[in-house]
This record gives sequence, structure tokens and C-alpha cells, in this order.
Amino acid sequence: MSRADFLLSLRAALVRATLGSMAALAVGAAHAQPGAAQTENRDRLVATNSCVGCDLTGVDLAGQNLLGADLQGADLSRADLRGAFLIGANLFKARLAGVDLSGAVIGGTVMSGADLHGSNLAGVNANRTSFTQANLSGVDFSGALMERADLEGANLHGANFKDADLYEARFLFADMADTNFLGANLHAADFSEAEVSGMQTDASTTCPDLKPGPCVFQ
Repeated sequence: MSRADFLLSLRAALVRATLGSMAALAVGAAHAQPGAAQTENRDRLVATNSCVGCDLTGVDLAGQNLLGADLQGADLSRADLRGAFLIGANLFKARLAGVDLSGAVIGGTVMSGADLHGSNLAGVNANRTSFTQANLSGVDFSGALMERADLEGANLHGANFKDADLYEARFLFADMADTNFLGANLHAADFSEAEVSGMQTDASTTCPDLKPGPCVFQ
């Protein structure tokens, strides 16, 4: 093969690879956008404040008032819920993987058994929210308000509670590894029977006994 033929062959291969990458990106973008069914379900939720078991993947609900909404078993994966109001909502066993709830108000919400792995809950107001038996692995709770939140039996592997307020929160039987509590307020939090060996605390952490960290658990 001549040098000219080789260069032409190489150029053709590069063009095919580029076109293939563009096609893959286009497919990924299409999957990231909600379809007609998801949009219809979103409209139904906004109109009735209920959408039990609905497919709401990727929908835009940023800033939406969903107080007391019934979303049991709904799939809200990758949905945009930034700044939404979900006080008293029912998200029992809902799927919320990769959802953005940053700055949302979800106090008193039921998220028991929900799957929130990899989600963004930075700055969320989750006082008295129930996360019992929820999958919270890799969730960002940095700067969150979580007074008296119930995280009993939750999976907290890799969760980030940096600077979060967890006054009187319950972590009974919770499973923690590489869980970040730097700068967090853990005053009066209950870690009974929890797996605490992987917790990260330091002098910026307020321990359950009000002493500065690193925290020591008996």
C-alpha cells in the first residue's frame, strides 16, 4: 500500500469513528430527554398531585409545588427537582437514582425503601424525613438540614454529609463505609447497632456527645 493510500485509509477510519461517536452521543441525548409518556405523566402529577407508579424519568419539576404528593413506586430517575417543595410527600419505594434535589424542601417526606443512589441532595431541607431502608449510596447531602431525619437501616456507602445538620438523626442499623461527616453536626444522633467503622470525622465534626471529633463510638 502506498503512503497516499495509507493516509486515505486512515482518514476514512477517523471519519467513521467520529460519525460513530456522534451517533452514540445523539442516542444518549435522546435517552436523557423525557418522552411523550413521561411528559404526560408529569402533566398528570402537576394537575392531580398524584402519580403512583408513574414513569417520570428525566422530567423537569424544578421549583414545583408538590406538597403532599403521592408518588409511591414512581420512577423519577434523573429528574430535575431542584428547589421543589415536597413536604409531606409519599415517595415510598420510589426510584430516584441520579435525581437532582439540591435545595429542595422535603421535610416530613416518606422516602422509605427508595433508591436514591448517586443523587444530589446538597442543601436540601430534609428535617424529619424518613429514609429508612433506603439506598443512599453515593448521595451528596452536603450542607443539608436533616434534624431528626430517620435513616434506620439505610445504605450510606460513600454518602457525603459534609457540613450537614443531623441533630437527633437516627442511624440505627445503617451501613456506612467511606461516609463523610466532616463538619457535620451529629449532636444527639443515634448510631445504635450501626456499622460506624467506615465513618469519616475530624475536629470539624460535632459528635453525638457535643465534643469535637474525631468521634469515638462504643
